[in-house]
Amino acid sequence: MASPYNGLLNQIGNSFLRPKGQMGDWQHAARTFVDDYFRLAPKAKFLYHVYFDINSSAVLMPQLTQRHRTELGLLVRSVDLPRFTMKTQTLNQYNRKKVVQLTHEYGPMTFRFIDDRAHIVNMMWQSYYKYYYADSITAEVPGAYKRNAYKAYDYVRGPHGFDNNSTIPFFNEITLYQINKREYVSYTLINPLISTFNHDQVSSSDQGTQPAECQMGIVFEAVKYDSGTVSGGKIKGFAQDHYDKLPSPLSPLGGGTSSLLGVGGVLDGVASVLDSAGKGNYIDAAVGAINTYQNTKKINKAGVKQELSTLAVGAAIGAAGQVLNGIKGTNFPIFSNQARQGTTASPTFTSNPNEPAGGGA
Repeated sequence: MASPYNGLLNQIGNSFLRPKGQMGDWQHAARTFVDDYFRLAPKAKFLYHVYFDINSSAVLMPQLTQRHRTELGLLVRSVDLPRFTMKTQTLNQYNRKKVVQLTHEYGPMTFRFIDDRAHIVNMMWQSYYKYYYADSITAEVPGAYKRNAYKAYDYVRGPHGFDNNSTIPFFNEITLYQINKREYVSYTLINPLISTFNHDQVSSSDQGTQPAECQMGIVFEAVKYDSGTVSGGKIKGFAQDHYDKLPSPLSPLGGGTSSLLGVGGVLDGVASVLDSAGKGNYIDAAVGAINTYQNTKKINKAGVKQELSTLAVGAAIGAAGQVLNGIKGTNFPIFSNQARQGTTASPTFTSNPNEPAGGGA
């Protein structure tokens, strides 16, 4: 009986002579995004963080900054990144067109919040509105909005509009973070102000299929850019509230796996223990050592042999450019001598790499 590796070795040999086979595999089209740890791959939209730096001296509700300062950013459902409009003018320079720059403008940004049951977003808006505008506070005074209330009468018992003694900004700044590969790019809005705020509508026909939300428009005076690594607390308010800091069950600290290689395996556990001990995290080192020791007792020779065999085959495939007849794990028909001589063959496709193309199903 022929060795099950013969078909695999033959295809690896053919791949050196014809590296693309009859059809280039997916890597020939996707190397741009895969190479160098996905360095040029597109960012994911859902990896972001928002931090509102609220001036505690301007807040009428202290719990907003004392308890909910970081939670407000977690309730942002979506937000626009900064947009710029460059104003230019085309001049006529002796019948030659000359484009000159005049100025640039910042487009307004729209924040969409979840209208939460703890009323945190509503609390933020109430604090902002009552801080800058006196109308809401004056409306609580009986008789302040009577139809015959004039300035000369005693019915006007409170200020209106901007007559509210608000001199310092409510928002110190608002920072948006785009996160990917443990790195971030930040956009800090300088002197932000709310330009629009819209509560959602209520409807008895919705039946709870869509969550209630609030929309807020922000205008600002400038944008400050920054970038760096996520570690070290450089992202304000990130991983502080409602963040799962327990180690993954696949990691050595979370339990690890009863394998020799791979993430959470025995070798990975030993490396993790040495790294924790070197950094002075002796509790983590002790937990990792215990888990690694327990996983070591579960390893058997058959499992180690299978892991090493899989690693060897994977290395051989990687050395061959991961080309097995064009697409990994799938055999396409190969031109045979009969096909070259004009004989019609009836090959079939198979997902078994050890089964020759044209074989039975």
